[in-house]
Amino acid sequence: MVKSAMCMAMVLTCYGSVCLAQSSPNAGSGTPALSPPGYTITLTQPASSFSLGSEIKIPMTITNITGGDVFWQAVWSTDKESWYRGFRFLLTKDGKEVETTFFHRKISGRQRQGDPNEVESGSTVVLPKPPGIMFVITIDLKRLYDISEPGKYTLEVTRFAGDNKTVVHSNAVTLNIVR
Repeated sequence: MVKSAMCMAMVLTCYGSVCLAQSSPNAGSGTPALSPPGYTITLTQPASSFSLGSEIKIPMTITNITGGDVFWQAVWSTDKESWYRGFRFLLTKDGKEVETTFFHRKISGRQRQGDPNEVESGSTVVLPKPPGIMFVITIDLKRLYDISEPGKYTLEVTRFAGDNKTVVHSNAVTLNIVR
């Protein structure tokens, strides 16, 4: 118990210094001016349609667009899909969100009555990431959404940038799902 408390204190100390390191004073007001997020989220537009019964996987690239390190807050877990928790996913068809899976509801905190109760595990770590591509992650849309009809879908991803209290938006991609 003491060991995990010490770990958490170290993470919070590191994260606190990251927040200060990424802000600069606002000359006129005496309050810190928040810098824009130092990274972008880019979804790869699929080159072709997806079959309704096939896998629907979309590459997502996170790029450090600054000249120095970006401090990335991540969940350190034994769960290979824990990275999903750091992002918010929105898949729409005809302007409405597609039915979500239990996994999506769990990671987004939107569980419904009747969903199984599961305990989250892992801890938060802050990692320095140098300029350039930081990650390329493949989003498995069927892990997040119940895609049961053909049609045109739009996917967007966001991530909350805690250091400057803004939301980073990806580009939107259009998916064509056919029978």
